[in-house]
Order: sequence, then structure tokens, then C-alpha cells
Amino acid sequence: MRKTLATLGFVLVIAAAMLFQAGNVTAATWSGDDSSVTRTPTKTRTPTKTRTPSPSRTPTKTKSPTKTRTPVPSRTPTKTKTPTKTKTPTITPSPLPTATNTPEPTANPHLSITEFNGAETCAQCHLEEAQGMLNSEHMKWDGKWDEINTYCTSPIQSQWACITCHVSTGKVQNQTIADIDCLVCHNNNYQRSFVRTQGNTESLTNWKGETVTYNLPDLINGAYLQQPKPELDPVLLAQTVHLPDKASCLRCHAKAGGTDGAKRGDIYANLASANLSIHDDFHMSPDGANLNCQDCHVTGHDHKIPGRGIDLRISEGGTVSCTQCHAEKPHLAKNLNSHSGRIACQTCHIPTFGKNTSTEMTRDWRFPVWNPAGLGGQGAWIGEESRASNQIPSYTFWNGQSFIYDMADAINPEPDGTFTMAKALGGINDAKSKLYPIKVHTSHQPRDNTSGRMIAYDVMFNFMTGLFEDAANRGQNFMGLNGPYTWVNVRTEQLITHGVETKDLSLQCASCHSTRTQMDLRTMGYELKGPKNEVCQQCHGLEDDVLSFDEVHNEHVTGERIDCSMCHNFTRPERNLNIGIIRD
Repeated sequence: MRKTLATLGFVLVIAAAMLFQAGNVTAATWSGDDSSVTRTPTKTRTPTKTRTPSPSRTPTKTKSPTKTRTPVPSRTPTKTKTPTKTKTPTITPSPLPTATNTPEPTANPHLSITEFNGAETCAQCHLEEAQGMLNSEHMKWDGKWDEINTYCTSPIQSQWACITCHVSTGKVQNQTIADIDCLVCHNNNYQRSFVRTQGNTESLTNWKGETVTYNLPDLINGAYLQQPKPELDPVLLAQTVHLPDKASCLRCHAKAGGTDGAKRGDIYANLASANLSIHDDFHMSPDGANLNCQDCHVTGHDHKIPGRGIDLRISEGGTVSCTQCHAEKPHLAKNLNSHSGRIACQTCHIPTFGKNTSTEMTRDWRFPVWNPAGLGGQGAWIGEESRASNQIPSYTFWNGQSFIYDMADAINPEPDGTFTMAKALGGINDAKSKLYPIKVHTSHQPRDNTSGRMIAYDVMFNFMTGLFEDAANRGQNFMGLNGPYTWVNVRTEQLITHGVETKDLSLQCASCHSTRTQMDLRTMGYELKGPKNEVCQQCHGLEDDVLSFDEVHNEHVTGERIDCSMCHNFTRPERNLNIGIIRD
């Protein structure tokens, strides 16, 4: 009897201890390394051994960590759920986490920096990243620096004007790690200016007959070097670096072409605004998906940034696709999903561009316009530009490849006399092509009559003087050319891929199939292959019925499974339709 009571007493003691531990488990919380978020698990488990919690993130569903993970950039989840009930955990005799074995928040390792020598300081810990940046397109500007575009013409002739947006300290060629300027992307408070210690100036007479003097940056070993502005503390900047965000990217990309929103039509400074409307860009708006650029342009340690436009020569890091987040057939309606194989998502979901900030559509260097902000606030004569807001795109088929003019080659005109500097390759019968929205930018630029080459226009001389003919002659001399030249119309096709609308304001079927306000399908290859009466009489006599597009399409394609080629000059083999006339 005594033995039985003793045994029962021992069991009761053990049970009491286990209940006490259970109470501790129910009250326990897990904190991330930065202690910025305390998380209560939806189901509390007693771990089998002490583990280090993962870095803090705001999860969609909270679980006890199972192993130590490498931190990933913080993302804002689509929805955070609050546990409604704490369940009693399964009790095991394993030790429980306590405050003594919860790690302290990790201190900012950059606070240990006491002296900053540019990228050489960063490379002491981030050598892989530095080597990646050194070989990246953002650093090298391959296919850009020594070519010609329809905006500022020749970057190499712009000298120090275009360098302000380069991620190097100034050098474009023969670069080393020391030439990388990490702070351009990794600290939004960073500002820099050109080195001016030599007192270099240049006096010229402008097109109005006025003598003007410009202060020039120092030319050091063939490069115009930049450094942090003197009022900034480089060490403090280095101590407070961060991963790039929207504002980091837009510091340069928003003002490509010279002014805010000028070049791309869908990229402008307000994309980083806290007040950005969902109708301007659903993906970027804080009230929409609130994405950063890097959520789509996913970048690794090598700094190779995926994605390219029609007018960009270099593609690195892969492609960017809507299917990174969305299904290939994302619609509930089958007829909408049938479009996804040949129509890019952007075509329906970006009805206009230049929505928040106007964009440049044309530029003409023959009409100089004074811009007081040009050349670092000294003022510059720029070409006359026309801008547009809420512009309906043009449309073209694109297979991901492009024609882009090379400055070393002659260029020939299109049938309408325009010279194309960049255009999409593909077509309605190209299985890899989809229909995309584009911006078409035009300009007037000089072309050498003898060689047929576009001239590397001396845009810096034009900035200072507005003397466009002299700038063209100086461009010829730079290229080793001479003789007559002609001002010609040039055009560039540019991809529109930002500015996604809410789905209720995306294009509806009637936008394309019932009217020609948004697009004229006939100009894109969707026209009938002959007169309507001849096309119809391939199968039947003329009928008096006046049918809409949907009615004709539903009867012949959906109902009778007749291939597109019976009425048009294209086919859609992926639909497994009938080639030829099949009737009962």
C-alpha cells in the first residue's frame, strides 16, 4: 500500500510539473533577430532542441522555425492573420525555449565602418557583389555609351552630362572595383558632385550671339570623376546603407532622357510616392500590390538585373514575366485565357501611358529651348520636345528580339521615309510573338549623306550653344566624316510594361473588336485576306444577316472549328482548328 501511494505521489508531482511547463509554452512568443515584430504562433510546439529563430518577417501564417535560414529581403505580405485560438501543445520532456537562449537582436554590422574609401571598403566584405557589379550592364554600359539614341543622341558625345546617372564614380572604360559607386543604389540620402579643383572653364558664343562661360569638371585620367557632396559624411552614409527600393532605382531611371518621365512613358519619380494611385500603377501603389522594382526584377549577388526593353541591346539576368506571380491562364473566362497565348498581359491591362507624369513623344534639335536646370544648374539648350499624357499606346508583335541600329552601319529609310533606330522583331504568324503596347518616340537628327550613317551629334556643344548645325559638323569630325548631311526623321519603339490598371478599367472586348479607338486590328495583320464577299463565298453564298464580330467568330471558330487562315492571312495551330472547309 505504501509503495502504491508513493508511486501515485510521484506521478502527481510529474503531472504538476508538466502542467506548469505547458502554461509556460502557451504564453511563449518568438521574436525575430531584429526584435521588430513579436509573433504568436498559431500552434505552439515544444521543439526537440533549442533552435535559433529565423530573421523577422511579417508572415502570412506563423510557424515555429524548424531550422536557421539565410535572411531574405523583407516583403510585405498580402494578408497577416491573427490567431484566434491558442491550442494546447503536445508535451514532451524536451527543454523549452526561455529568455536566456533567445538571441539578442543583431547589430548593424556597417556601424563598425570608421573610414570610407568607396567600393574598396565595401569589397572587404562584399567582394562577390563588387565583382558582379563590375561586370554588370549598369556598370559597363555595353551597347549604350558608344551608340546613338533618339533622345540625347550620342552618350559618348555628352561627356559629363550623362555620367551623372552612371553607377561608377565617372569612368566608363577600363574600370576596376575602385570605380564602383555603391552608394548610388544603396543609400537614398547620398548626393554627389563632380570634382572641380582645377578651375576649368570654357567660354563660347551661343546661337543668340551671347558669350557664355561654363565651369567644367576636372578631367582626370580621361574621366570626369564624382565624389560625395562636401556637406555629407561618407562614413555615416556607409554606416546606413540599405537594399535598393523604388526610390533608389527611380533616382536615375525616372529622369532618363533628361527630364522626369521623358524617356520610358511608364517610369517617373512619383512611382515612389506614398500617394501613388492604384490607377497610375497597381503594382507600385501602396494601396495596390506595393511592390518594389526588385520584386519583379529579381537580382542576385552578381548584380545582373533581368528584363529588357525593345530598344535595349543587352539582356542580362534573364527575363521578367507576369507568370512569375500569375498563372499562364489567369482568367475565369475561357475566351480571355484564349488570348494569353498571343496577346501580352500588358496589352489589355495598360490602356494608356504617361498617366501620372507626361512623357516625351518627339524631340527636334533644330529648335533650341533653354532649360535652366541643365548642366548642373548652369543651364543648357535642349531640343524642342512635345509631351503627352494619358496616351493610347501603339501596338506591335514582339518575340523578344529587336533590331537596334549600330552607329558603325549605314541606315536605310522605311517606305514612309522614316529611319528606324530600334524596333521589335516578330509578327502575327511568329509562334513566339505576342502583341505588346509600345511607345513610338520620334526625333530629327543628322545623317551623313556619303556613308549613310547617323551622326554622333555633339550634344554637349549643343547644350552650351544651341548651334545645332555646328554640333552636327563636330559630330562628323568625331567620326572621321565630312561632307553634306541631312536632317532626317528617326523613330524608336519602346516597350510599355509598367502602369498596370485595376482590372475593372482594363480593356474590354469592345475596346478592340467593336471600335478602332484603342487599336485598329487591321493594321496588325488581322484584316480579311480579300474582299468580304469573296472570303465568305469560299463556304457559302452571301447572306443578308449583319453579324457582330463575336457572332461571326462564335459561329465559325467556336462552333464549326474553322481555322483563322480561312478568312485571314494567319493561322493559330495551337487551337487545333480545321484547315479547309468542313460542312455537313
